[in-house]
Amino acid sequence: MDNLTHTLVGIGLANAFYRRRLGKAALPILAIASNLPDVDAVVVLSGDPRSVLLRRTFGHSLVLFPFWVLLLALILRRFYPRLGPRSLLFLCGLGAGAHILFDLVNSFGVVLLWPFSDWRPELATVFIVDLFLAGLLALPLLLCIPRSRRGSLEGLSRASILAVGAYLLFCGANRWMAGRALAREAALLDAPTSFSYVFAEPLGPHRWRGVLREGNTYRLYLIHSLSGKAEPRGAVETRLDDPSVQAARASPLGGRLERFFKAPVWEIAGRASPARVLARDLRFSSLVLGRDPVFVFSFLVTAGGEVQEVR
Repeated sequence: MDNLTHTLVGIGLANAFYRRRLGKAALPILAIASNLPDVDAVVVLSGDPRSVLLRRTFGHSLVLFPFWVLLLALILRRFYPRLGPRSLLFLCGLGAGAHILFDLVNSFGVVLLWPFSDWRPELATVFIVDLFLAGLLALPLLLCIPRSRRGSLEGLSRASILAVGAYLLFCGANRWMAGRALAREAALLDAPTSFSYVFAEPLGPHRWRGVLREGNTYRLYLIHSLSGKAEPRGAVETRLDDPSVQAARASPLGGRLERFFKAPVWEIAGRASPARVLARDLRFSSLVLGRDPVFVFSFLVTAGGEVQEVR
């Protein structure tokens, strides 16, 4: 999720359940803690495109979770000395835990067991920026701008949290229906598929990007989950049989990309020596937005199969 939504989750939890019980400090503490796991975003400051591989790793790891929570609690203790240490630890843990949960529901995954495993689970039920979800969380704050309405903030915030839970369940149900529609399309193909997945598209849970892999061909579908209709949206070839691609995939970075990508596409951009090999993930290629692919990696491979340069 984007950081605005994470912050709104923390504010919503504070207003709904803890501001009256633990005091006004609960709001800033939960707002800060709800962004704590994104401490690993510091890697992007390096300017290295490979830094994306470390996103949602050490800051989101359950292994390091107690360390980050304790560290934040010790820092905030200086600013909120009147709040008991147990309450402070609880709020920091709640905010950080909510962050990890909300990151799990979109298609980027969370490396929960870093550094012992690069397994990156995901529920893939909500696009990484969901305006409706953010709107549900912001609505109590907007309704209570007039002073006369601020007494109802707690009740409205609780209703908002319940509505968010119901919305996530609705998105999950839509993903299940989209998966069924994609399975029907897979049954119509001439050859069995080796990969089948649905990714959330932006601007609503009623549209999904279906991806089927048949041999070295990915078939793309825009799925309307409520109607069950799947629109074919072209095909993408992955050049796994090309020697230059095989050399790039066998490199250390190529192996990391294979584990990071959900639906990896390997392409040849030029036949000159060294050959230029491109790697990208269909996870990040929206059919609704029609934007250029993001997180595209480039390899230079010599005629002898040596990976000469990675950019």
